[in-house]
Amino acid sequence: MSAAKAGWGARMLTGLGAGAAAGISSAAVLLLAVEPRIDAAIAIEEGSSGGHTHSHEAAAGAHDKGELVTRLQQQVGGAVTVIIVAALLGLAFAVVYTRVRHRLPGSTEVGRSVALGVLGFTAFALAPALILPANPPAVGDPDTVNQRTAGYLLIILLAVVLTIAVFALTRSLAGRGFSSETRWVAGCLLGIAGAIALLTLFPRVDTEIPHEVPAALIWEFRVTSLGQLAAMWGVLGLAHGMLTTRLLTARSRRGAATPSPVAV
Repeated sequence: MSAAKAGWGARMLTGLGAGAAAGISSAAVLLLAVEPRIDAAIAIEEGSSGGHTHSHEAAAGAHDKGELVTRLQQQVGGAVTVIIVAALLGLAFAVVYTRVRHRLPGSTEVGRSVALGVLGFTAFALAPALILPANPPAVGDPDTVNQRTAGYLLIILLAVVLTIAVFALTRSLAGRGFSSETRWVAGCLLGIAGAIALLTLFPRVDTEIPHEVPAALIWEFRVTSLGQLAAMWGVLGLAHGMLTTRLLTARSRRGAATPSPVAV
């Protein structure tokens, strides 16, 4: 039984469950690995400005109004947001998987789902991180926020277009009778060439790094931030594959247990 034959409701529940598991994993990495680096960067920012940074003043103003949001509340809110976003992403993942399942590498539902997760991570996380890496507080010019956001979205769009182009190439070669090995090599070459072009030609945004911020802290923040996204996409692909396998197995068993009508 194929995933396409499973009902939409079951597929959506599968995606939602996988997304929730991915969100919990990503939130755990956020709280255990990313947030300590953010706290360290905030401490440096406040210390270098005598505790009178813009964010600090805004928090003080909010405190006067009884609306102070503590770091703990920010951390909890961030973790909850990550779980919600990942759950919604799981719904989209399930829809995309159903549409492109037959084009994904792998011989099992888990293998195909993990492959889609790797593609998602590459397009939506790795490519932007390599070109416009994330910065902790106290690093970067606030005036370049809009430029970085636009660049981030453009990188994702170009990465998605490149992924679609790879799929289109392999499909075209399949229609012309080329072997799976040839299609795989051609797809990899196109993907590598596109990635090199994207990495070398995309314009960079200058980032101002204050001398009081250790380079190790910036590196650790970027690595852990990317690790958070890797945990989300990895668990999403793995959990979705396992839940899809379980769903199809259960439906196959129910179908086999249903007696065929006997002609009288």
